[in-house]
Amino acid sequence: MFQPTHYLVSRSKKIPVQLVSSASGFKILTEPEWQRGAEPAFEMRPRQGLFCQGIPVVGYSLQPIDVEIVSAPEGQKHTHA
Repeated sequence: MFQPTHYLVSRSKKIPVQLVSSASGFKILTEPEWQRGAEPAFEMRPRQGLFCQGIPVVGYSLQPIDVEIVSAPEGQKHTHA
């Protein structure tokens, strides 16, 4: 199941993506790539930035997706060990 963790943001688009750990940093997987089983076009390398098919790109950034916190139903107690 595709589970996006971030948005790949450009001036005109905000695409949900999933970061996948790799030897050189993180692969940035889109849902269409995941469905096809294709190699991700984008990757993020530490201290080097974002790359598309091995070429450095500018004007793109990653934005974490906000996670909604669902509270327990009324009457259930939370205990901390």
